[in-house]
Amino acid sequence: MPINISEFTANLPGGGARPNLFEVEFADPPGDLGAGNKLSENGGIAAASFLCKATSIPATTVTRVDVPFRGRNIRVPGVREFDDSWVTTVINDTDFRFRRWCEDWMDKIASHESNIGNFTMSELTSTATVYQLDHKDGERIRAYKFMDLWPSELAAIDLAADTNDSIQEFDITWTYSYWMVDDAAQSLKDATGVLGSSKANTTT
Repeated sequence: MPINISEFTANLPGGGARPNLFEVEFADPPGDLGAGNKLSENGGIAAASFLCKATSIPATTVTRVDVPFRGRNIRVPGVREFDDSWVTTVINDTDFRFRRWCEDWMDKIASHESNIGNFTMSELTSTATVYQLDHKDGERIRAYKFMDLWPSELAAIDLAADTNDSIQEFDITWTYSYWMVDDAAQSLKDATGVLGSSKANTTT
């Protein structure tokens, strides 16, 4: 097959998706986190989308079931499995807004002092969505929504007197039940890059 760069370019509409063009949106858990600790207050949700430095589009697996038949195995699809966790890297601001929000959330799950917590799942879990953005116009072109989400690990922040010219950041490990492609939250485009209509949520 002859090398034809024009054919390759024609089959890469939009120039390819870029890993540095993404946005993450978090929703507050329904339970009470205390006065002033909701991420939705004072523009916190908007700030969080800028402070999230790194994350990933989630993986999923459909397991394989081997069915033996007269010395051979027939391989049929099994069940869908999701990763145990999802990680976000967050830039720390001087208000510790995002970290304080996670600390208060985790304290509601299991208190530091009394070792008790709220085990009403509907009040402890929330959702988060990671969006892929188009490099041409910043439109959301794909959305992945994590369901029954809660923070399971908040990483340490290293401090050192000889660390200059850097800003604090930390990882949050989230546990969730499953994720879905949230078509209703994204601006769908066809192969020509023209904005299309939104679809109902579909589970993938």
